[in-house]
Amino acid sequence: MPQALTTCAVGQMVTDREDRTGVIVSAGNNLCQVEYPDGQVYGWIYWNLRPAAPGQSGSPGVGTGPPAPIAGPAAPVGPPGNNAAAPTILRAGPAVRTLVYRTDERGHVALTAMVNGASVRFLVDTGASRVTLTAEDARAAGIDRGGLVFNRRSQTANGLAREAPVTLREIRIDRLSIDNVSAAVNENLTVSLLGMSFLRRLKSFEMRDGALTISW
Repeated sequence: MPQALTTCAVGQMVTDREDRTGVIVSAGNNLCQVEYPDGQVYGWIYWNLRPAAPGQSGSPGVGTGPPAPIAGPAAPVGPPGNNAAAPTILRAGPAVRTLVYRTDERGHVALTAMVNGASVRFLVDTGASRVTLTAEDARAAGIDRGGLVFNRRSQTANGLAREAPVTLREIRIDRLSIDNVSAAVNENLTVSLLGMSFLRRLKSFEMRDGALTISW
């Protein structure tokens, strides 16, 4: 079986995790937009795709539709290599596997999630490599500032700021729950960011027509 993609290449014929074949029509922030023969476009993180086998036409079969949700717990998803993400634990109800959030007037997506049982308002940021909490949200989530080691620096809208790495016990959005999420606490943020250390653990996510769709 061909290995997973290492990047998104527009025009490449690929096969997804549901063994459906399509063509990458756009790419950005590790997300490949794949168009299928029936005209549907679906977003996949690149390591969930593989090059299509020679001779595969990608013609739709009877009853073909968008990739079907996987029943039961999902397998851990992460890029190849030794730095694979921690095991993903999903505790979703059997009927709901997709959530949709509309963008605001500035084109941003904001949502409320439970972090270690505490309510946190996030701005979704696909350009952020990890989930990043404000100092206030970290305190609400039960993270003891005295135990943090601020050994990283990052550039924010408010200037250069120190960050401390943490692991969040749980992030829950509606019926979606992911455990052991790599994150950081930033001294200078005014709003917490839902970055790629959470998003890459999903089955897929797609920003299209003014809405963010996440699937698991």
